[in-house]
Amino acid sequence: MTKKLVLNEKYFLAKGGERNCYIHPKDENKVIKIVHRNEKHNEQNKLEYKYYNFLQKKNKPLTHLTKCYGFINTNLGLGLMYERLKDYDSNPSKSFRIYLEEKIFTKEEENKLVSELKDYLFKNDILFIDVDLSNVFCQEFMKDKYKLVIIDGLGARRLNWRFYTYLYSKAFTRYKIKKQWKKFFENFKKYSTYYK
Repeated sequence: MTKKLVLNEKYFLAKGGERNCYIHPKDENKVIKIVHRNEKHNEQNKLEYKYYNFLQKKNKPLTHLTKCYGFINTNLGLGLMYERLKDYDSNPSKSFRIYLEEKIFTKEEENKLVSELKDYLFKNDILFIDVDLSNVFCQEFMKDKYKLVIIDGLGARRLNWRFYTYLYSKAFTRYKIKKQWKKFFENFKKYSTYYK
């Protein structure tokens, strides 16, 4: 039997609506997402794992998504392991929302980043559903070169018939991508000082 990885408060990183996020105790370049709700939940880990596998089978580029490494057994239950997003200098990347609130970029730079993300999602039919700005990080992958990376909220909100319809109906997928992008863009405008 495989030994369980022990997680505790020392490795705790963030809490979401359904999952807690921990830094991997033996590899600080990875994070582990664990479902924390005992009551009914949306099986987010299972859903995301299925969606990542689907994207890989379709040979979609994962350039604007964090890498998913699969499941790991922990003392807190089964966790889903991901890349921990870092900048070129090894510092953890920050959320796009922080960059907007701190007015790091010009309007042109902000629009370029958002436009690149939009092109990526639309060109590759990627379903970004939970469009909260905390789910998008801004990675400085080279000195003064940035890109937006989605760290959470892909696929669907719950593992039901809609999720499978998205996977196998291009028309339905494209409709949903357009709809969610409008919501994301509104969220972006709320935090960007250039749209006030």
